[in-house]
Amino acid sequence: MARGRPSRATVYARLDSQLAELRTRLGGLPSPEESAYVWTDIWHLEAHHSTALEGNALVLREVETLLDQGRAVDARPLKEYMEVKGYGDAVSRVYREAMGAGDRTTDTLITVQEVRHIYHLAMSPVWQVSPPSRRHRDRITRQPPAPRHPSLHRRHDSAVVTAGTRMPGRMGRHHQHDPRPAARRRHPSRTASRGT
Repeated sequence: MARGRPSRATVYARLDSQLAELRTRLGGLPSPEESAYVWTDIWHLEAHHSTALEGNALVLREVETLLDQGRAVDARPLKEYMEVKGYGDAVSRVYREAMGAGDRTTDTLITVQEVRHIYHLAMSPVWQVSPPSRRHRDRITRQPPAPRHPSLHRRHDSAVVTAGTRMPGRMGRHHQHDPRPAARRRHPSRTASRGT
């Protein structure tokens, strides 16, 4: 047996053989109808835990009531209920596709368009109630601002170097760590008069 990480081809071959064994020897996964209670429980738990990680304050009982009956239990902000509802709808769609109940064939790869569609399913209920702010959209889509002057870029890069490390060439002396406060570094005449 080879040492180290197996190749991608080996991993895929192993996965194919184990899936074939699951289908032939073990009879495959149960159908969605046979395992509805298990999938429903997983759906509730996953929707609760995933949205709680994002800061949603709904408890598991409220998530179960919302997903099963479509009604709110307590007086919480509508945005929180819509987050759980959107996430639950998106996850149920993914479960249906995974179990073969959707219109996808099992041999095709997932496309970026499908991932975007699932994201839209999850987020559109929230956006209807609480649209994202412009600042949030800009933070997601914009590149960080470029430095105003090339020398500022050099200073930024040298800040990563540990304190006291000398930089090569001309920049070394200029960018060396100086333990004095910034005000004293800017005004050497003041620091000389104080005797430091």
